[in-house]
Amino acid sequence: MKRLLIILALISRLIAEDSSDLDEIKEEDIPKILSIIKDGTKEHLPMMLDDYTTLVDIVSVNNAIEYRNRINSANEHVKTILKADKGTLIKTTFDNNKSYLCSDYETRSLLKKGAVFIYVFYDMNNAELFKFSIQEKDCQ
Repeated sequence: MKRLLIILALISRLIAEDSSDLDEIKEEDIPKILSIIKDGTKEHLPMMLDDYTTLVDIVSVNNAIEYRNRINSANEHVKTILKADKGTLIKTTFDNNKSYLCSDYETRSLLKKGAVFIYVFYDMNNAELFKFSIQEKDCQ
């Protein structure tokens, strides 16, 4: 997941000449910025995020960007977690993504202007396992 967010941060830096430019981003700029992030990331898909997760698609609509991930649900370890402790998996995944988005200057600037980051996780048969979004209020 960190590789993806590094790409996001690099693209955000391309948009802004320096950090103070991010403060000048307007709410109406968010869809264009998210579209640029989407386009830059799509070139590198599919992208292995960890031993069990692959980013397979990314879309942006208005002020939201959605990361579509596939979890290797055929793996015995993953099957056990999904069956026995799916709630903890969701909470941990949410907390990890929130922590990064809220602490990174570039992504936090986008969140403050109304950007929403959506994460969807599918199994190997493309059935949705879980989904969550992160927005500015989650950083409070």
